[in-house]
Amino acid sequence: MKEVELFPDDPKSAECIKQLNQEIKLLTNLQHPNIRVYDRFFIYLEYVHPGSINKYIQDHCGGTMTESVVRNFTRHILSGLAYLHSKKTVHRDIKGANLLVDTSGVVKLADFGMAKHLTRQRADLSLKGSPYWMAPELMQAVMQRDSNPYLAFVVDT
Repeated sequence: MKEVELFPDDPKSAECIKQLNQEIKLLTNLQHPNIRVYDRFFIYLEYVHPGSINKYIQDHCGGTMTESVVRNFTRHILSGLAYLHSKKTVHRDIKGANLLVDTSGVVKLADFGMAKHLTRQRADLSLKGSPYWMAPELMQAVMQRDSNPYLAFVVDT
């Protein structure tokens, strides 16, 4: 296992990320019995217990949340989304299973498998994520081929 500690906005960390990406890209193209090639890629994430927001509500709220719990959860979710959006990244799969709550009641966004970093002035909108949780505004924008970059963030609201 290779472990690398990264610090935001640190030039050494940025260079380390660049080197790791280069190593991953190189190794994925190699296959030889005398070269150690990684055939698996592991991402170790923080363990959040008890788990999803759904499980937390069942276990701690008896299936019903008080207004103060809703406010607390909403504040954490919106704070996480505001940070992602400030980094021009959309999650694209916000749902109960992807919102984790720890024992202190802190909500964390999880599962970035559908996330996308927006790199252009135009948004390349596509229908990704769970259809039942998808923003109707996004569906409408995709159908109308609207490439307004601000519409891409609607998917997370």
